[in-house]
Amino acid sequence: MAYINTAFPNGSAPTRGRHTAVGGWQAGPRRPTWPLVADDLFRLAHRDDDGRPLLDDHVTGLGLAAALLAELVLARRLALPGGQVIILDAEPPIDALAHTVLDRLAAERSALPVRTWLAYLARTAHQDVADRLTRAGHLRNTTERRLLGRRVRYVPTDMNTAAWPWARLSGRLQKGQPLDGFDTVLGGLILATDLYRSVLLGHPADLETGLRAAVTTAPAPVRELLAHTEAAVGDSIITRR
Repeated sequence: MAYINTAFPNGSAPTRGRHTAVGGWQAGPRRPTWPLVADDLFRLAHRDDDGRPLLDDHVTGLGLAAALLAELVLARRLALPGGQVIILDAEPPIDALAHTVLDRLAAERSALPVRTWLAYLARTAHQDVADRLTRAGHLRNTTERRLLGRRVRYVPTDMNTAAWPWARLSGRLQKGQPLDGFDTVLGGLILATDLYRSVLLGHPADLETGLRAAVTTAPAPVRELLAHTEAAVGDSIITRR
Protein backbone atom coordinates (compact mmCIF):
# COMPACT_ATOMS: atom_id res chain seq x y z
CA MET A 1 0.00 0.00 0.00
CA ALA A 2 1.24 3.46 -0.82
CA TYR A 3 1.20 5.20 2.54
CA ILE A 4 0.47 8.90 2.70
CA ASN A 5 2.28 11.03 5.24
CA THR A 6 -0.71 11.84 7.40
CA ALA A 7 -0.02 14.04 10.41
CA PHE A 8 -1.90 13.10 13.56
CA PRO A 9 -2.54 16.23 15.68
CA ASN A 10 -1.48 15.87 19.29
CA GLY A 11 -0.06 12.45 18.52
CA SER A 12 -3.42 10.81 17.88
CA ALA A 13 -5.26 9.66 14.80
CA PRO A 14 -7.65 12.22 13.36
CA THR A 15 -11.39 11.74 13.56
CA ARG A 16 -13.71 12.71 10.75
CA GLY A 17 -17.45 13.04 11.08
CA ARG A 18 -19.76 11.40 13.60
CA HIS A 19 -20.44 7.73 14.15
CA THR A 20 -23.96 6.46 14.65
CA ALA A 21 -24.73 4.86 18.01
CA VAL A 22 -26.22 1.38 17.71
CA GLY A 23 -27.78 0.24 20.95
CA GLY A 24 -25.42 2.40 22.98
CA TRP A 25 -22.39 0.84 21.31
CA GLN A 26 -20.72 3.31 18.95
CA ALA A 27 -20.89 1.90 15.45
CA GLY A 28 -21.30 3.21 11.96
CA PRO A 29 -19.54 5.01 9.13
CA ARG A 30 -18.38 8.58 8.95
CA ARG A 31 -21.80 9.38 7.54
CA PRO A 32 -25.05 8.95 9.48
CA THR A 33 -26.90 6.79 6.96
CA TRP A 34 -25.48 3.26 7.13
CA PRO A 35 -22.44 1.54 8.71
CA LEU A 36 -20.41 1.03 5.54
CA VAL A 37 -17.92 -1.42 7.01
CA ALA A 38 -17.39 -3.19 3.70
CA ASP A 39 -16.33 0.05 2.02
CA ASP A 40 -13.49 0.63 4.48
CA LEU A 41 -12.45 -3.03 4.33
CA PHE A 42 -12.30 -2.75 0.52
CA ARG A 43 -10.05 0.29 0.89
CA LEU A 44 -7.77 -1.56 3.29
CA ALA A 45 -7.58 -4.61 1.01
CA HIS A 46 -6.33 -2.59 -1.97
CA ARG A 47 -3.45 -0.20 -2.55
CA ASP A 48 -4.58 3.37 -2.12
CA ASP A 49 -2.61 4.61 -5.13
CA ASP A 50 -3.46 2.15 -7.90
CA GLY A 51 -6.11 -0.17 -6.45
CA ARG A 52 -4.05 -3.34 -6.69
CA PRO A 53 -5.26 -6.10 -4.33
CA LEU A 54 -3.29 -6.98 -1.22
CA LEU A 55 -5.02 -10.29 -0.51
CA ASP A 56 -5.89 -13.51 -2.28
CA ASP A 57 -9.15 -13.01 -4.19
CA HIS A 58 -11.04 -15.64 -2.21
CA VAL A 59 -9.89 -14.29 1.15
CA THR A 60 -10.90 -10.80 0.07
CA GLY A 61 -14.31 -12.14 -0.90
CA LEU A 62 -14.80 -13.81 2.47
CA GLY A 63 -13.74 -10.68 4.31
CA LEU A 64 -16.09 -8.46 2.32
CA ALA A 65 -18.92 -10.99 2.73
CA ALA A 66 -18.40 -10.82 6.49
CA ALA A 67 -18.33 -7.03 6.33
CA LEU A 68 -21.69 -6.97 4.54
CA LEU A 69 -23.18 -9.22 7.22
CA ALA A 70 -21.56 -7.02 9.88
CA GLU A 71 -23.36 -3.97 8.50
CA LEU A 72 -26.69 -5.72 9.01
CA VAL A 73 -25.68 -6.91 12.48
CA LEU A 74 -24.68 -3.38 13.53
CA ALA A 75 -28.00 -2.07 12.24
CA ARG A 76 -29.81 -4.74 14.27
CA ARG A 77 -31.26 -6.44 11.22
CA LEU A 78 -29.57 -9.77 12.03
CA ALA A 79 -28.76 -12.00 15.00
CA LEU A 80 -26.37 -14.95 14.96
CA PRO A 81 -27.48 -17.35 17.72
CA GLY A 82 -25.50 -20.57 17.67
CA GLY A 83 -23.81 -19.62 14.41
CA GLN A 84 -27.12 -19.36 12.52
CA VAL A 85 -28.18 -16.22 10.66
CA ILE A 86 -31.55 -15.00 11.92
CA ILE A 87 -33.37 -11.95 10.55
CA LEU A 88 -34.58 -9.66 13.34
CA ASP A 89 -35.92 -6.86 11.18
CA ALA A 90 -36.76 -7.20 7.49
CA GLU A 91 -37.35 -3.48 6.97
CA PRO A 92 -35.43 -2.51 3.80
CA PRO A 93 -32.14 -0.74 4.67
CA ILE A 94 -31.47 2.70 3.29
CA ASP A 95 -28.38 1.34 1.50
CA ALA A 96 -29.15 -0.42 -1.79
CA LEU A 97 -26.51 -3.14 -1.43
CA ALA A 98 -27.53 -3.90 2.16
CA HIS A 99 -31.12 -4.12 0.93
CA THR A 100 -30.07 -6.67 -1.69
CA VAL A 101 -28.13 -8.74 0.85
CA LEU A 102 -31.02 -8.73 3.31
CA ASP A 103 -33.39 -9.81 0.54
CA ARG A 104 -31.10 -12.74 -0.26
CA LEU A 105 -31.11 -13.81 3.37
CA ALA A 106 -34.89 -13.44 3.65
CA ALA A 107 -35.47 -15.57 0.55
CA GLU A 108 -34.37 -18.68 2.48
CA ARG A 109 -37.22 -20.47 4.27
CA SER A 110 -35.01 -21.61 7.16
CA ALA A 111 -31.99 -20.26 8.97
CA LEU A 112 -28.60 -21.13 7.50
CA PRO A 113 -25.16 -21.14 9.16
CA VAL A 114 -22.92 -18.09 9.05
CA ARG A 115 -20.31 -20.10 7.16
CA THR A 116 -22.85 -20.92 4.43
CA TRP A 117 -23.69 -17.27 3.94
CA LEU A 118 -20.04 -16.24 3.97
CA ALA A 119 -19.30 -18.69 1.16
CA TYR A 120 -22.36 -17.59 -0.80
CA LEU A 121 -21.83 -13.84 -0.48
CA ALA A 122 -18.08 -14.14 -1.09
CA ARG A 123 -18.75 -15.08 -4.71
CA THR A 124 -19.92 -11.56 -5.61
CA ALA A 125 -18.91 -9.43 -2.62
CA HIS A 126 -15.88 -7.85 -4.30
CA GLN A 127 -17.88 -6.73 -7.31
CA ASP A 128 -20.84 -5.66 -5.18
CA VAL A 129 -18.78 -3.44 -2.88
CA ALA A 130 -16.70 -2.08 -5.77
CA ASP A 131 -19.93 -1.09 -7.52
CA ARG A 132 -21.18 0.68 -4.39
CA LEU A 133 -17.94 2.63 -4.05
CA THR A 134 -17.99 3.45 -7.77
CA ARG A 135 -21.54 4.78 -7.56
CA ALA A 136 -20.48 6.95 -4.63
CA GLY A 137 -17.61 8.36 -6.70
CA HIS A 138 -14.82 6.79 -4.63
CA LEU A 139 -13.54 4.41 -7.33
CA ARG A 140 -13.09 4.41 -11.08
CA ASN A 141 -12.59 1.22 -13.01
CA THR A 142 -9.76 0.63 -15.45
CA THR A 143 -9.01 -2.36 -17.63
CA GLU A 144 -5.53 -3.84 -17.46
CA ARG A 145 -4.19 -6.28 -20.01
CA ARG A 146 -2.89 -9.59 -18.73
CA LEU A 147 -1.23 -12.57 -20.33
CA LEU A 148 -4.47 -14.56 -20.33
CA GLY A 149 -6.84 -11.70 -21.01
CA ARG A 150 -8.01 -8.53 -19.36
CA ARG A 151 -8.98 -7.67 -15.81
CA VAL A 152 -10.92 -4.75 -14.40
CA ARG A 153 -9.17 -2.91 -11.59
CA TYR A 154 -10.72 -0.27 -9.36
CA VAL A 155 -8.58 2.78 -8.70
CA PRO A 156 -9.37 5.20 -5.84
CA THR A 157 -10.39 8.64 -7.01
CA ASP A 158 -8.84 10.21 -3.90
CA MET A 159 -5.81 8.69 -2.16
CA ASN A 160 -6.47 10.45 1.14
CA THR A 161 -9.96 8.99 1.37
CA ALA A 162 -8.64 5.56 0.39
CA ALA A 163 -5.86 5.75 3.00
CA TRP A 164 -8.03 7.04 5.83
CA PRO A 165 -8.98 3.60 7.33
CA TRP A 166 -5.37 2.47 7.79
CA ALA A 167 -4.30 5.89 9.03
CA ARG A 168 -7.10 5.95 11.57
CA LEU A 169 -6.56 2.39 12.81
CA SER A 170 -2.77 2.64 12.84
CA GLY A 171 -2.82 5.87 14.80
CA ARG A 172 -5.22 4.63 17.45
CA LEU A 173 -3.48 1.29 17.92
CA GLN A 174 -0.01 2.82 18.10
CA LYS A 175 -1.17 5.25 20.77
CA GLY A 176 -3.07 2.59 22.70
CA GLN A 177 -6.33 4.44 22.19
CA PRO A 178 -9.60 2.48 22.33
CA LEU A 179 -11.36 1.73 19.06
CA ASP A 180 -14.96 2.77 18.64
CA GLY A 181 -17.55 0.20 17.58
CA PHE A 182 -17.13 0.71 13.86
CA ASP A 183 -13.34 0.36 13.97
CA THR A 184 -13.58 -2.60 16.34
CA VAL A 185 -15.52 -4.48 13.66
CA LEU A 186 -13.18 -3.28 10.94
CA GLY A 187 -10.12 -4.21 13.01
CA GLY A 188 -11.60 -7.63 13.71
CA LEU A 189 -12.07 -8.21 10.00
CA ILE A 190 -8.49 -7.32 9.08
CA LEU A 191 -7.40 -9.57 11.92
CA ALA A 192 -9.55 -12.43 10.62
CA THR A 193 -8.17 -12.04 7.09
CA ASP A 194 -4.58 -11.48 8.32
CA LEU A 195 -4.62 -8.18 6.43
CA TYR A 196 -3.39 -6.21 9.44
CA ARG A 197 0.16 -7.49 8.92
CA SER A 198 0.54 -5.72 5.59
CA VAL A 199 -1.53 -2.56 6.01
CA LEU A 200 -1.15 -1.27 9.56
CA LEU A 201 1.83 0.57 10.96
CA GLY A 202 3.50 -1.13 13.91
CA HIS A 203 4.85 -4.50 15.03
CA PRO A 204 2.51 -7.34 13.97
CA ALA A 205 2.51 -8.95 17.42
CA ASP A 206 1.55 -5.68 19.11
CA LEU A 207 -1.10 -5.00 16.48
CA GLU A 208 -2.62 -8.44 16.93
CA THR A 209 -2.71 -8.02 20.70
CA GLY A 210 -4.42 -4.66 20.38
CA LEU A 211 -6.95 -5.88 17.84
CA ARG A 212 -7.83 -9.02 19.80
CA ALA A 213 -8.28 -6.97 22.94
CA ALA A 214 -10.61 -4.61 21.08
CA VAL A 215 -12.68 -7.50 19.69
CA THR A 216 -13.39 -8.78 23.21
CA THR A 217 -15.39 -5.60 23.85
CA ALA A 218 -17.68 -6.15 20.85
CA PRO A 219 -21.25 -7.43 21.23
CA ALA A 220 -21.71 -11.20 21.05
CA PRO A 221 -23.09 -11.26 17.45
CA VAL A 222 -20.05 -9.34 16.22
CA ARG A 223 -17.64 -11.67 18.03
CA GLU A 224 -19.52 -14.65 16.61
CA LEU A 225 -19.28 -13.30 13.07
CA LEU A 226 -15.58 -12.52 13.39
CA ALA A 227 -14.80 -15.98 14.77
CA HIS A 228 -16.59 -17.68 11.87
CA THR A 229 -14.83 -15.40 9.40
CA GLU A 230 -11.40 -16.20 10.79
CA ALA A 231 -12.19 -19.93 10.66
CA ALA A 232 -13.46 -19.67 7.07
CA VAL A 233 -10.34 -17.80 5.99
CA GLY A 234 -8.12 -20.36 7.70
CA ASP A 235 -9.89 -23.24 5.96
CA SER A 236 -9.65 -21.41 2.64
CA ILE A 237 -5.90 -20.94 2.98
CA ILE A 238 -5.36 -24.60 3.92
CA THR A 239 -7.37 -25.91 0.97
CA ARG A 240 -5.46 -23.71 -1.46
CA ARG A 241 -1.99 -24.88 -0.41
